[in-house]
Amino acid sequence: MAGEPATVTRVYDSLPNWMSSTRHWEAAETTRLNSSHWTYADMDESVNAWLLEHLATLRSRAIYESRQNGVLLGMIGTHADDIVGQDGPTLQVQSDDEQYNDTLESVWQEWFAAPTQRQNVSGAALLKVWIRNLWRCGEFLARIATVDDSDGPIKMRLLPTHPRRLATPAGLASDANVVMGIRFDRLDRPATYYIQDQPAMGTGATGYQATPYPADLIVHEFLVDEEDQARGIPLATTALPVAADLRDYDDQVQDAARLMADQATLLYTDAEDAPVWTAPESAEIERRTIKMAPPRWKPVNLPAAQPPVQYPDYRAERQIEMGRPAGMPRMLVRLDASKHSWASARLDMTTYRRACGCLQAWLSGSAKSAGTLNRLVDEVEREARFYFSELRRRPRVVEYQWTWPQLDDVEPVKTQQANQIGLQSQTLTLTDILTNRKKTLRAHIEEMRREREAFEAAGLPLPAWMSGVEAAAVTQYETIDSGDED
Repeated sequence: MAGEPATVTRVYDSLPNWMSSTRHWEAAETTRLNSSHWTYADMDESVNAWLLEHLATLRSRAIYESRQNGVLLGMIGTHADDIVGQDGPTLQVQSDDEQYNDTLESVWQEWFAAPTQRQNVSGAALLKVWIRNLWRCGEFLARIATVDDSDGPIKMRLLPTHPRRLATPAGLASDANVVMGIRFDRLDRPATYYIQDQPAMGTGATGYQATPYPADLIVHEFLVDEEDQARGIPLATTALPVAADLRDYDDQVQDAARLMADQATLLYTDAEDAPVWTAPESAEIERRTIKMAPPRWKPVNLPAAQPPVQYPDYRAERQIEMGRPAGMPRMLVRLDASKHSWASARLDMTTYRRACGCLQAWLSGSAKSAGTLNRLVDEVEREARFYFSELRRRPRVVEYQWTWPQLDDVEPVKTQQANQIGLQSQTLTLTDILTNRKKTLRAHIEEMRREREAFEAAGLPLPAWMSGVEAAAVTQYETIDSGDED
């Protein structure tokens, strides 16, 4: 009808109620002020697409910064030392065959003393390289090979390989099943690794010439951040902008401080009838001397405003971000506990100790989880069966118990007192305490039994702390049902 307003149909009028809701998240709003910050936020792009485009750049920058930045270099070294310790973890094999246990432990200890093709590289040194590579490359890589001139009966050795050599050959660039140097099967499991060839001593890769290796001959590990992830993300990724900003800021502060020092004293005049001074714009002034200036010219000293008062605090707060990917507290990043109390230091170290423990368990595995070291023990055992009769029949149930170096407690006496109070008040059990140290009750009692037998075999008297408590613990162990898990 003429004169009547036309009916306007809005798009959301026809949508279901749940889609036309007026509720919203402010964090999901895109405005003029935040649009540039969220430019690259794309949920439809997988982590592999990011890695394919940026991994080489992230890796090269992380390596470069770790070699130029003393704080980052020391932080990565501290993390590797805290995880691995001086000699690395100790293996304890647990089964119902004592000869099998002792033989496998001895064989592993001998092999782990030099697990690579180089006799001067220990297992602990290799683990530290792997930890550093998690920071710089996001992953570590090694090939399993037979080195005939190796010492000892076990000829299987690891050939450490830099992750940059893991790349897709040019001829397979269009193969959808090959992602960043790895061929995946229909279940997204690694099947083949393509490792670029290189001349002796690793002086560089020879282009796109690559050798394929089956997955069972490759050790390739990284911390999984997303489903279907193919390669690792360097732990230093989020620390790189901070490290770069701080280094640039340090240079700028240093330049400003030098500029102020060079211009510490100036001569000026505000008198209209002051004589013109024909002296040069600058002159050298000998220290601890009084100099004369023309009449009506006055000296002025510029205040030393650099570095600013907030400079140390600003650097300290930014450096927290550098250690956060590993749970490392500021006092370890800076090696400075001057502003920590015992309570705050204990809280920070407890969090860091837990993070280190999780990474240690990830590296080794446990009786109930897979891990790189567990896999290597199995590889060593398969070859050792041909040389040691004790290993030819594997017991039905075999568990690997790893003992890693532990970080010192900030207040060990108080911790032990708290544990004792918890045991006496029955609010804690021995299993609870051992779990915090990544040990089972069965493994703990087994260690105590071995210590007792070692003293008795050597003809030494049992220590006072062992003669009473351990005997009761061993008796308790003998009553545990063999099918129970602690």
